[in-house]
Amino acid sequence: MKNNSIEIKNGHGEMIGEAKTFEEYKGAGVFADLLLDRTFKKAFNPDTQNKVCLIALLNAVLEGEIASPIVDVQSRNKEYSDGSNENRTSVFDLHCIDSEWRRFIIEVQILFQENIVNRAIYYASQTIVAQGERGQKYNYELSPVVTVVFMEFNVFADDRYIRRAKLREMNGASICETLNFAFVELPKFNKPLDELETTLDKALYALKNMKNMTLMPKQYANTVFELLFSTAKLAKLSKEEQKMIDEAQKAKWDEYAIHKAAIDSGLRQGHKEGLKEGLAKGLAKGLAKGANQKAREIAKKMLLKNKPVEEITDFTELSEVDVIAIKAALGKS
Repeated sequence: MKNNSIEIKNGHGEMIGEAKTFEEYKGAGVFADLLLDRTFKKAFNPDTQNKVCLIALLNAVLEGEIASPIVDVQSRNKEYSDGSNENRTSVFDLHCIDSEWRRFIIEVQILFQENIVNRAIYYASQTIVAQGERGQKYNYELSPVVTVVFMEFNVFADDRYIRRAKLREMNGASICETLNFAFVELPKFNKPLDELETTLDKALYALKNMKNMTLMPKQYANTVFELLFSTAKLAKLSKEEQKMIDEAQKAKWDEYAIHKAAIDSGLRQGHKEGLKEGLAKGLAKGLAKGANQKAREIAKKMLLKNKPVEEITDFTELSEVDVIAIKAALGKS
């Protein structure tokens, strides 16, 4: 989304228009946004034929991190079926279990969440604790818990769009399979349609771009993800589903607008203070208030220009620890 607008693309990835308001977007829409609560859960429902899409998505994202590929999945207990109780325009999740009793938390974050990693650890830990049993004979047998987080914003300093993690030794050797995580930063996935090669490529491209398309690209024909386009086609949804998706999409646009306004307000305030206290200090303060993420991007650019850490901390108001961490992620000595 650029300047509160959405590009409309055909099945070849070519831009054929741009929607600047929700009403314009709604009129041009062919497919529902996969990154809406209702659409995502319908497209990747573990209790319908669409489970094949979920299995393919999880196996692609978790490749090399879980002991064996996922073969079958189903919803976990009813208490999880409705997802998170938090604001649905900001976060929602899907809970399922596979044939090997591994528990999966699939989460979508729409707006910036500063402590996203800690949040994932917190909820995964709750799922671990919930497996405990009372009694003296309990021997701490635990089924693996796998958390996958898709984000419509950037968190980490480098350009990698996927991070996979588990409990490891310092040399990288796995200690156990009990906790597994994958974080996907969708804005960093920028492969064009004609360069999609792997299942992961096709999955992420669909998640990020389906809402902008007017027809299914040929790259998805005869693949498991062909079902995603059929499921998300607005014309096939019931009137009730279309109404709920329209409401969710409008709420998402509103959330983006509010978020952008908060950032712009912080920048303007920083500019005003900069006139009084010095432009650099004022802008840095505005950025810190309105967009911590923007401050990190500025730090990254300054590091690439070999600016000293002290100068960067003065300009961005990031801590020295934060700047050194960004520097390490860039691989600069």
